[in-house]
Amino acid sequence: CIRDRFSFHSTSKGFIGECGFRGGYLEMHNICPEVRAQMTKLQSIFLCPNLTGQLTTELMVNPPNPETESAEAVQQYQAEKGALLSSLKKRAEIVTTELNSMLNIRCNEVEGAMYAFPSLFLSDRVVQEAKAKGVQPDMFYCLKALEKTGIVIVPGSGFRQRPGTFHFRITTLILPEEKMFRKLQEFKAFNAWFHKEYSSPEVVQPPAGASAF
Repeated sequence: CIRDRFSFHSTSKGFIGECGFRGGYLEMHNICPEVRAQMTKLQSIFLCPNLTGQLTTELMVNPPNPETESAEAVQQYQAEKGALLSSLKKRAEIVTTELNSMLNIRCNEVEGAMYAFPSLFLSDRVVQEAKAKGVQPDMFYCLKALEKTGIVIVPGSGFRQRPGTFHFRITTLILPEEKMFRKLQEFKAFNAWFHKEYSSPEVVQPPAGASAF
């Protein structure tokens, strides 16, 4: 039995990672006609992607194959795809490992996304400092990271995280891999400084059993 399913894919968020080319698709499988009609109506009010976005999407869903292209073209595509996916996996592993080595940070394994969303445990002093400045505690942390390192991370408070928890989003896409590792070391040094600078006896822990979002 095939269940109802929506599938999404895009040129910017897929493995080819062509962030400058806006194109993608939505597939509806086993969806009732009324819902299909409403989705089609909703989509029809938007402009279509530009020409390069449409071409890139076509290349993404119809890569070189032996029936239409040369064996050399197919082999080159498979080799480049394999190298890219291997690199994405390695970078995700580097980010996960390094984040989990940092003070008051805990990160689940990055299994397929281009970002990590680690949990951040902040002292009561950080919470009070942030409150005095009129910002969320994880935003306070992210702004300090930008100020001290130039590294841009995004606070979890912008993603409807559970109350009483703190997170941030950090990318896994930096190339080359050596640069990513170096930047993570800079971030690790900042994180250690931050928790020392704003230390207090109490560290805010998430509610028992609470998940990230």
